[in-house]
Amino acid sequence: MPKIFIIITFIYFFINVNSQVIISPVLGNINSINSQLNFVQINDSLAYFTEFYFDDDKLKSLILQAKYINGEWFKNTIDKYKIENSNTGNLAYHAKNIIYFSACNFDYSNCDLYRSQSNKLINLKEINNEAFLNSYNSQPHFFNYNNQFFLAFSSDRKGGFGGLDIWISSVDKNGNIGSPINAGPNINSRYNEITPFYNHYTSALYFSSNCDTNNIGGYDIYSSNGFPNMWKNKKNILEFNTKNDEMYCSFYDSTNGYFSSNRNSNCNFVDSCCSDVFVFQFIQENITEKIEKDKPDYSAFLPLNLYFDNNTPSEIDFTETPSYNYKRSYIDYFMNMDKYSLYNKENINVFFEDSLRGNFNKLNKLLDVLSNNLQQGYTINLKIRGYASQLADDKYNVKISSLRIKSLINYINSYSKGVLNQYLTNNKLNIVEVPLGESLSLENKKNSSMMNIYGTDAILNRKVSILKIDAYK
Repeated sequence: MPKIFIIITFIYFFINVNSQVIISPVLGNINSINSQLNFVQINDSLAYFTEFYFDDDKLKSLILQAKYINGEWFKNTIDKYKIENSNTGNLAYHAKNIIYFSACNFDYSNCDLYRSQSNKLINLKEINNEAFLNSYNSQPHFFNYNNQFFLAFSSDRKGGFGGLDIWISSVDKNGNIGSPINAGPNINSRYNEITPFYNHYTSALYFSSNCDTNNIGGYDIYSSNGFPNMWKNKKNILEFNTKNDEMYCSFYDSTNGYFSSNRNSNCNFVDSCCSDVFVFQFIQENITEKIEKDKPDYSAFLPLNLYFDNNTPSEIDFTETPSYNYKRSYIDYFMNMDKYSLYNKENINVFFEDSLRGNFNKLNKLLDVLSNNLQQGYTINLKIRGYASQLADDKYNVKISSLRIKSLINYINSYSKGVLNQYLTNNKLNIVEVPLGESLSLENKKNSSMMNIYGTDAILNRKVSILKIDAYK
């Protein structure tokens, strides 16, 4: 049955002792009449996912990119993870230029694991033929445990417990991959265990299974604490599961993540029909939170991205004007909109109006709220991170990221005739600076030098982000 687009957002609340989980469909244009799986967020503006679709009566899949703009995720087609005459999917992030993914033939009877490293595609059989000689290896997940790298994946290789099992291989610093080890009977069963993801915040392996252990229906999401080949008994994550299929659980940080589900569909075909991406958030509930029910909530403002023109600001700006601040940078950037439209006509007006101007206005509203909360006696901590695009070396990028943070701090200090200055001086308003330098974006430099300055990726990478705000008395 085709998926029906539902305008109303359904939010599911589950209470589990001292926590609750908020679940809702991911905002934006990711979900569609096709199936969307394996949503993996890389940083605050970039994610990847797999889309299944029918073409010439054949079920096909490909890896798509997602960009986070103004609180929503928007899909973008990319070409770098394509194998001729194959369906690709299940992207797993290792490092800036190293990605794992799977490639299958069109009937999905054979799947191989690939590694993309510096734009070179390598079949893992070329690295360890004996380890990946069997016909089906899919759904890779790369993780770090105790300073050792591992690759988990799903396979029907010999020596398992039946169906698809989760296997784990060690990966050394040179990229060599060891022989796979079965995750063991506390994870695997005579049924299928698929889509592994290791959550290093809780030392737990998350995966999906259609086993008969406390199963609600179809594929359920389970977790097991431990480490490679030493896992405790799996437990059903009841908060996530329905009578349909829930798969591809992934965490972006300690409390937020994604999974795919066909809970809004009557389709019975696994990995092929009518799955949407859902976002979840665990909200811890403790005594302090219960007492401070009126504690300020800044979620409507965060994350707040403030954008910069290329190579701005510079040290000369601060030399000539010691009080140089973000407002000056914002105005100069906005005055260059016509120049950007020459190279990037698509949605450039939306960026300048909604993201550049809109977020500057949002910053001013936030500063008004912070001023009011400080007057009420709160101590407030702001976590600010600076980013730069990939045109220059790391040393320059760290430097310009620090200058961008400095310009924002100067603006906060001078805002509304210095209303916040006293709080910065007496440490009631504290700013934690993280000059990251080069953006975590996986994008490569464009062939056109102009697009490295005026292109969408470059525009979105040059920024300072207010990531977190804590307020307490």
